[in-house]
Formats: sequence, C-alpha cells, structure tokens
Amino acid sequence: MDSRLWKGIRNRLSPLASQPEIGLDVFSVATDNPNMTDRKDTSLTGLAAEIGMQRPFGFPELEAVLNVIRTHSSLTSQATKIFKEHGISEPQYNVLRILRGHGTPVSVYQIAREMISPHPDMPRLVERLEVAELVTKTRCQNDRRVVWVNLTKQGKAILKKLDQPLGDLHRAQLGHMSEKELRQLSDLLFLARHPPND
Repeated sequence: MDSRLWKGIRNRLSPLASQPEIGLDVFSVATDNPNMTDRKDTSLTGLAAEIGMQRPFGFPELEAVLNVIRTHSSLTSQATKIFKEHGISEPQYNVLRILRGHGTPVSVYQIAREMISPHPDMPRLVERLEVAELVTKTRCQNDRRVVWVNLTKQGKAILKKLDQPLGDLHRAQLGHMSEKELRQLSDLLFLARHPPND
C-alpha cells in the first residue's frame, strides 16, 4: 500500500474516534493511488462514485476502511454540533455517560478503559468537567494514585437535556435501516475491530 495512504488511514484510525472530526483529505490520496486498478469504469457505485473516483478500488479492505472513515465523519459531525450547543465536547459527554451508567464514583483509570474513543489526556479532561461543576474528584485515602470521579446534579441535568436530541438524531440518521440490518452492521464493525487472532 502507498505509504502516504497508509499513514493517512493509520492516523485516522488510531484511535478512530479520538478525533471528533476526521478529515477526509485521505480520499484525494485514494483516488490517485497506484493500488487502484488501471481499468477506468464509468458505472462505479457506492463510495467510489460518491467521492468521484475514476477507477474502482484495487482491493476491498481499502474500500471498507475508507467507508468507515467517511461514515464516522458524517454521523459524528451532527452530534458534535449538539454537544457544542450544550457547552461540552464529545469526549466529555462520554465521561458523563460512563459515570451515569455506573451510578457510583469511578476511577479515572477505569473511565479511560471504558471510553468509546481513547483520550490522550484523561486527567485534564476530567479536570475541565470539574471546573464546569459537572463532576467532583476525590483522591483515594488508601492509594493516593487513585482519583475517584463522581457525577454532580449539574452533570446529570445536562445528560438529561441531551438524551432526547441525541436519540432523535440517531434515529434520523439510521432509521432507514431495519433492526436486522443494524444488528448486522454492529456485528460486522465489532468483527472488524477484533480479528480472530487479536
């Protein structure tokens, strides 16, 4: 695979969602990539037609990876606007959801493990939530290295405000798919993240 293309894909998928908005400049690289077949095709469909390619993809793995990137960008961009309207970011929302799910204080280490998209600086992320009075922090008496994080009333309130608009958004985005198709999609994405020998 072309080194520029691989670098672009790796940067966007390691981790995929650690970037709230993934740039799509990788597609311009994909279009001119020598790994594409030399045959020109005027009846392209799917992603190839969507991004204006002149030739089909040379191998299905590349098309699948780029489809994931483009879909991630499309789905998350709208959610990001909703988070911004409520004064928080996607990673901050993820932290609040984790805390609400547990219902009890959770260590920063455990929050980091349960994040949908790994964050490079969890202590600072939690600190910003504390400044906004959405969480409180308490250092463990038995192990000073452990910091417990608890959801405040304000944190619960902002989650409640977000539940409806986010639920409506997700249903609008994927409501055209059947429950069976959505389950198949989830299963395939899980399989993609967990190869048999992983």
